[in-house]
Amino acid sequence: MTLFSRLLYSAIAGALLLASILLMAVAVSRTFTGFWTGEGALDTMLDGIGLVIIAVAVADVGKFLFEEEVIADRELRRPAEARGSLTKFMTIIIVALSLESLVLITKAARDKPADILFPALLMLVAVAALVGLGLFQKLSQHATAAIPDNVGDDEEEPDKTEKQTSRRPPRRAAEA
Repeated sequence: MTLFSRLLYSAIAGALLLASILLMAVAVSRTFTGFWTGEGALDTMLDGIGLVIIAVAVADVGKFLFEEEVIADRELRRPAEARGSLTKFMTIIIVALSLESLVLITKAARDKPADILFPALLMLVAVAALVGLGLFQKLSQHATAAIPDNVGDDEEEPDKTEKQTSRRPPRRAAEA
């Protein structure tokens, strides 16, 4: 089952990477076409930037899936691993939302200032996601600190945590 899972996630990551490359190709093609024809060069450039942002986000998600599911082959046994993976994934989404909303705000402000509500709401969603991620980090900090990193690891030495906890920082001259 592990081999099938790795193959499946490799195929998904490859498909996402291919889709990302195609999105970037479309962005470059549309931008050059807009410049050569002279019709709405700035609009096609902003559209191209939006497509590149989406392409980067798609490529990052593919890379994330490949690293987490194929290379690392993690089962996320530790809370710290799950916390790190979720943080990494949400960061990709937040950055993409923020950049896309900036492009849409620029475009709306230039074309129709009355249409700025949707891009502003999209930016608000990005900010809410960032606040939510910060809350998640704060609330899960105690859960990851309470459980040692070597719980569930059969390969680790049992003495390792004892050695680490028995060490004390050196005393300063003022404390002595």
